[in-house]
Amino acid sequence: MRKTNLGGAVLLGAALIVLLSAIFIVRNDEEQYAVMTARSDHFKAITDLTQAALSALKDAETGQRGYVITSNRSYLEPYSQGIRDYRESIDRLTALSRGDTLALNINEFMNSGNEKIAELAHVIELYDHGDRAGAIAIIDAGIGKDLMDRARALSARAVEQSEMAFAANNQEVAAAVRIARYRLFFAAGLLFCLTSGGTLLLTYEIRRTAALAHGLEVSEKRYRELSASLEQQVAERTRHLETVNKALDAFSYSVSHDLRAPLRSIDGFSVMVLEDYSDRLDDAGRDMLKRIRAAASRMGKLIQSLLEMSRLSAGELHKERVSVSSLARSIVDELRAASPEHASDIRIAPELYTTTDPVILRVILENLLSNAWKFSSRNQQIRIEVGTTTVEGNQAFFVRDEGAGFDPQYEERLFTPFQRLHSSNDYEGTGIGLATVHRAVLRLGGRVWAESQPGRGATFFFNLG
Repeated sequence: MRKTNLGGAVLLGAALIVLLSAIFIVRNDEEQYAVMTARSDHFKAITDLTQAALSALKDAETGQRGYVITSNRSYLEPYSQGIRDYRESIDRLTALSRGDTLALNINEFMNSGNEKIAELAHVIELYDHGDRAGAIAIIDAGIGKDLMDRARALSARAVEQSEMAFAANNQEVAAAVRIARYRLFFAAGLLFCLTSGGTLLLTYEIRRTAALAHGLEVSEKRYRELSASLEQQVAERTRHLETVNKALDAFSYSVSHDLRAPLRSIDGFSVMVLEDYSDRLDDAGRDMLKRIRAAASRMGKLIQSLLEMSRLSAGELHKERVSVSSLARSIVDELRAASPEHASDIRIAPELYTTTDPVILRVILENLLSNAWKFSSRNQQIRIEVGTTTVEGNQAFFVRDEGAGFDPQYEERLFTPFQRLHSSNDYEGTGIGLATVHRAVLRLGGRVWAESQPGRGATFFFNLG
């Protein structure tokens, strides 16, 4: 009996060693899988940013052509936005590919894109200085087309290299997963054999308690099955939600991006009709065309807002120490320059700092400060305060105004897209700004909320993770 007991203890001890070894192997495989997955995300981000930079170049070229053809300076806005989007994408590409094997391809694409931007700017400069014939001659000569074709080719090559690296990395991931499965199957089989042997030997010794041990084993097995089933359901639902969210973001970006070109055509042709056929239209006809242009402009702003909101879910976060005070002051300066007719008293607390992604933080402050400015614009003087406070032991920033305010019972609707608490006839807007703030704050792991009373202004608070 002692030999039986000793044999069972040895087998169970060996099973414990196998179990600990299996746990160590699983953890090591998980770390390798996480590294490989991060590499896949890295290559995917490079592909997306390269395509976004090329798309921004196309938008800039479209805006330049529209301006040269129609002389309508409103086309300079998509041109300027395209330039900004291109530079933002290139800056993030440069940061992502630094020290990477793809850096050479990215640099070639960036140099080609910079040449294209210089050509676009040169044509606009000639046109603005009265040399319209020279500007059109450059366009007709096909210089810009050659530069764009080269940018497309270099972009395609960079994307191809990134996708090849992405595919190779995925193959490594698949191979690692297969090896991990073999290890787990082997460990599980060995563990089963050792455990079964030890259990049989010990069961032989404690035969009188077999019924109780069997009942306990059945209960534990049922618990493991239920636990495994629940974990699988949670994992599947989580993956489903992530897939749906990514699909929604991609759909929103694609639809918004594809709608801008028709809108520019509507606006451009409306301008041409007004300029070339104005004498053939009566007042009602001219008024209808102006309404068409106004509607196209509103739709363009809405699409741009949707694009900006969809971009918040893409790419990696780049956190650094940021001066909230300096960022807020620069935004306020832009607001004052855009509306010099409004008297304003803006108070920004000094030495406000945080560690976060500066690009997303600017999106948050731009929307909150623009919102405060808009809803205070009917006051004799716009008063806005930016500061910080402590809420439940955590630092929270706030933007406070003395504008129209809102009924607090509708606070939940504030951060829902297209939900407006004030008429668009009273205050213009797209209904996307605060929804963008909400998504941006969530992207940074924080929370945003508001306090207000009708006619007494509003205070928006947010903290960052």
